This record gives sequence, structure tokens and C-alpha cells, in this order.
Amino acid sequence: MTIHKNITPFNRWIGRDGYDVEWITIHYTANTYQPDLAKNEAAAFANRYVGASAHFFVDEKEVWQSVALDDTAWHCGDAPSRNGCHNRNSIGIEMCVKYENGVYSIPEKTAARTAELVLYLLEFFPKAKLCRHYDITGKICPAPWVTDPSLWEAFLMRVEENRPMTQAERKEFDALKARVASLSAKVSAGEEFDRIIRRDVAKLGERSAVKWNKADGMPDWLAPTVAKLISMGCLKGDKKGDLALTTDLARALVVVDRAGGFDR
Repeated sequence: MTIHKNITPFNRWIGRDGYDVEWITIHYTANTYQPDLAKNEAAAFANRYVGASAHFFVDEKEVWQSVALDDTAWHCGDAPSRNGCHNRNSIGIEMCVKYENGVYSIPEKTAARTAELVLYLLEFFPKAKLCRHYDITGKICPAPWVTDPSLWEAFLMRVEENRPMTQAERKEFDALKARVASLSAKVSAGEEFDRIIRRDVAKLGERSAVKWNKADGMPDWLAPTVAKLISMGCLKGDKKGDLALTTDLARALVVVDRAGGFDR
């Protein structure tokens, strides 16, 4: 993705004092003036000392970087926090806002661009966890995603559905994909196919407790693959008919499906 840079010489600490990046923290600018643009935010922090900062600013069209990833931005504090996140072990992202009739909102394009930035950062920091400023200190930030937690949950799911694999996961997944390609040509019995898939995919581990038990209500990215496997008799579930699909298993099945692994 394209990231413009206007690095501040004032509002940051050089280095991280030996801390690794463990968190990616989402904020909002809370600006009332409009338009609220990432370029202008980065310029403001680059031009003078303000005693605060963030690594990135995001609007509907652009991403601007203000602090180097190896340096510490001043975005969430260094006092003991509710979840262990602080300035030195985190990356701060500020989302630009719409402000109308006294109400803040995060435009959909800004949310989508922020998710894209988070996924880009996860390529470099695959173990990093996501949080809001609110989760660290209780500050109502980003306010629209605190007052309506479903917006935050939707953002987390958007990231999780596209989260890049670690090198270890990619190695195991490639091996799994090759095995499925081989099995699909040989195995016609649905129960055996289902058992083998579950056994091998379990090696990838579960990053999430989210499960889908029934075909009804599955997300759009997963539903076609599940419907195909059910119609083929390859996915039946337990005695109650519960499919018990974890996020990792669902992702694995979808990738294999999109690669043509289930086409006969």
C-alpha cells in the first residue's frame, strides 16, 4: 500500500527502549474542523512540538506516517494500563473523522483503509494484538467505536478474516493444501474427507474462539464454500449436525476452495 511520510522531529522518542511491538492501537482525531485530512495532521505534528503523536494518520484517500516504526509515538501513555499496552510497545493509528451536527463518525472508506494498514503492519508484526485507546485507559476513543461496540467488532472481524499467516502457519498451510489436493482426487467418502481435513487443519492452532455451527448465518466470504462441501457430502458435522468451524478451519477451507481444491 502507498504510505506517504512526513516524519516529526519533535513529537517522539527515538527507539523503544528495548520493547517489541505487541499492540496496534486505534484512535480517532476528534477534530471538529472539516475536512479532517491525514496529510494536514501529519504536517501539524511535523511542524511543531505538541506533546502528542501517532505513527500513522488515515483518511478516506490516504495514509500518512508521522513517526518511524522503530521509534515511540506518544499516543496512549506510559502509565500502567488496563491491558498492558503503552507507548513503547505499540503502534498508534489515528483515524480522521467526519463531524456533523455535533456527532463524530468514521467514514467507511477510512475504516477500510485503516484495516488495510493494520494488515500491512501485521506482515511485519504478526503477533501484535489490536485494541482501542479506550481499552488501554478508558478514554472514549475512538468515540464512535466505543459508543457502538458493534462497529469495533466488525472492524476486528474484517482484519481477522484477512489476517496474514505467519511463516510457520504458511509452511503448514502449504503442506495442508498439497495434501487436500491429493486427497480430493482419491477420497469420495464424505466422513473420511471431513475427518482428515479436521485432523490436519487442527495443527494450525486456534487464534479465535469464534465458531460457526450451522450453515445459516455464516459470513458471505465463508457461506459458498460451506454450501459446496455440504452438497458434496464432505462436511456433515457431529451427531447434532453442528459444524463447529473455527476461524482458522474456515479460512483454510475457503483458500483451498478458491484454489480449486474442491472442484471435481
